[in-house]
Amino acid sequence: MSKKDQSQSSEGSASKCEDRRQFMKLGVAGGLGICAVGTTICAGARAVLAPAFQEGQDGKSYRVAALAELTEKPIKVSIIDDKRDAWTVLPNQQIGSVYLRKSGEEILAIHSLCPHAGCMVLLGTQKNPKTGADEELFYCPCHVAHFDLDGGRLDEVSPSPRDLDTLDTEVDDQGNVFVKFQNFAFGIPEKRS
Repeated sequence: MSKKDQSQSSEGSASKCEDRRQFMKLGVAGGLGICAVGTTICAGARAVLAPAFQEGQDGKSYRVAALAELTEKPIKVSIIDDKRDAWTVLPNQQIGSVYLRKSGEEILAIHSLCPHAGCMVLLGTQKNPKTGADEELFYCPCHVAHFDLDGGRLDEVSPSPRDLDTLDTEVDDQGNVFVKFQNFAFGIPEKRS
């Protein structure tokens, strides 16, 4: 082999080595780039989709009063818990409210939102549509629906599709009253969460 052939062969080998190194550099850089972009895409997708996998707070029991505090006259109590939206947790916030009263030996818990459109139900003296007498009733100021103290509709034709929503209650051995709080769908005749 002549010196010229050896020189060309040596240059060809060096060129091939350089090509391999360049290929390896590009491969490693491309792999790292894919990992970086993939991690960012996965983190973004997780942040966007996280709310879809959160469990709701409906159906949790809350201590709301002592049995000794309750009478036949309804009292309004707040339901306090950590408020969660898609990505934020705010501790100790009002997540709802209920009216509590004794009816004989039974404890009634009535949701404070009207089943018609979710307006806050108030308690006050109103003209009872059935009797015409001024009585203490629940009423919705948004559409002037009237309800008795057990939550039953009083209007002959009511804008509310159902009675006020009642909630399950329980009293423990120490006389603490617990309410299983949950929200229900508005504007439909069935009581569905």
